[in-house]
Amino acid sequence: MIGDLAEREDEIGGKTLLVVGLGDIGGRLGRLAKAFDMHVIGLRRDPLAGRGAADAVHRMDELNALLPEADFVALTCPLTKETENLIDAQAFGRMSPSAHLVNVARGRVVDEAALVEALAARRIAGAGLDVAADEPLPPASALWGMPHVLITPHTAGETRRYEDNVIEILRDNLGRLWRGEQRLRNEVV
Repeated sequence: MIGDLAEREDEIGGKTLLVVGLGDIGGRLGRLAKAFDMHVIGLRRDPLAGRGAADAVHRMDELNALLPEADFVALTCPLTKETENLIDAQAFGRMSPSAHLVNVARGRVVDEAALVEALAARRIAGAGLDVAADEPLPPASALWGMPHVLITPHTAGETRRYEDNVIEILRDNLGRLWRGEQRLRNEVV
């Protein structure tokens, strides 16, 4: 028996991914998503620097206008004064009820109380969280009991090659400094 179609898993092909922070990590995510036939919209401080990783790249201040278009909102931005609580109750209100939030950035990029409220009220469909405002996520957090939330212990980037990748960035940045370049790779200003 086939069962209820609404209970089946959905496909990501044809869905829209909004990547908030289209740097190295967000750019890689965008390229992978495009390989799965997703429409990718990127946000970054300098939209001209993100070409190729997304179908369209916008300024960070266009977030609220783009949230209603997203089936998935992936946070890969650094935590700065501008990004703290970037995704708040107002942002959740602009997202589609079928949208999912994925946070692999920093916990405080999301207003966690507003996230719990949006998930409990089913204003968004679910969340994948590799980070939390307080780490480890406190045992009393309501997020633990939500069936539409996937929680990992801030290990999304911890692959077998993690240290090799970090050393490569360090070597690249040392070379940039040696050459007198002003910009460093993965620099947060």
